Amino acid sequence: MPSPAAFKSLHVFDFDYAYLDSGPPASPNYTTWVSLRGLGFNGGIFEKLLPLAHAHNLRIVSIYRRGYLPSSGFQDAELAGIGIGKRIEEAEPFFRAQGAEIATFLAHFATQERIPPLDPNSPTSGGIVLIGWSLAEDTQSTLRKYLHTILSHDASPVTLGIPSPPRHNIDLCSEIDDRKRFDVFFDWVTAHYIHKSVNSENIDDLEFNNPSQEVPRSLHELSYAQRAEYTNLEAFAGCDGTFLFCDITAFAALAKRALFDKARAEKFSHVRVRYMSSGTSPGVLVWAMWMFRKCVEDPPEALYGSGAEKARDIKFVTQTEGNHFIFWEDPEKAIEQYSVAINL
Repeated sequence: MPSPAAFKSLHVFDFDYAYLDSGPPASPNYTTWVSLRGLGFNGGIFEKLLPLAHAHNLRIVSIYRRGYLPSSGFQDAELAGIGIGKRIEEAEPFFRAQGAEIATFLAHFATQERIPPLDPNSPTSGGIVLIGWSLAEDTQSTLRKYLHTILSHDASPVTLGIPSPPRHNIDLCSEIDDRKRFDVFFDWVTAHYIHKSVNSENIDDLEFNNPSQEVPRSLHELSYAQRAEYTNLEAFAGCDGTFLFCDITAFAALAKRALFDKARAEKFSHVRVRYMSSGTSPGVLVWAMWMFRKCVEDPPEALYGSGAEKARDIKFVTQTEGNHFIFWEDPEKAIEQYSVAINL
């Protein structure tokens, strides 16, 4: 767990965002990777990547999202529009506000830290790679100088607006005790799943619910108390658990606006979007990328509705090694895999 002295903080609007920072390497053209972690795990989970950053001409920043101490929490009024069955009309103000805050963080960080801007002659040199999520007008003009790639690692189907397949039956809703529900989630997401193939796009080749008994789970070496340093039960049961129960059409609408709306995409037409799945992650996460790739390669209207059309440079890579926590188990391999995806 990072010591309190390791945390830096950036004030965005009325809120404080804590983050970890590897610092700049001795190079005029380094690239800054900014990671966003969520659903029960805080930004400290990426700490093993930071000592390796300079050797790869990288600056790595890991943000603690709001709701994850020591960043600011949420007020009840902010969460009023999200929750069970909430549709995009109700949930949009929340998601728009979170996007604006992250975008402002990136813009402020870039200017205050004087990081190298993106190199127009090299789409992956300098600038910012956002590993995780999403994006308001003075802020946009600053970000255009820096943000060039968004990488999503093991996106879940719900955040893409895709219903999960019936064989994915990890039921977190039936357990009312927050701690027990998180323990079920923790054991599921940190495990290794042995698939027949992660490239066949045949659902029968994926393992959804039965993890390997031979390969230890990620973070198995941590005691229960040590595990708590990298997780946040309150956020899992509160803000994150709340927004994940929004109607799935709300997430589909957000995906459509971000990826399949040419008018919106013009503001950041140069930004490349990359999706990566890991080789022994839960089957539903591998399957989600398969399904999303089909939506991108076929006309996306079938899932995302009338007017949806491919509006961005989107590419995919399926890794055959590592699970959802590759950055913990083998941080050097994680940097290699992320670099491959970013440079597609």
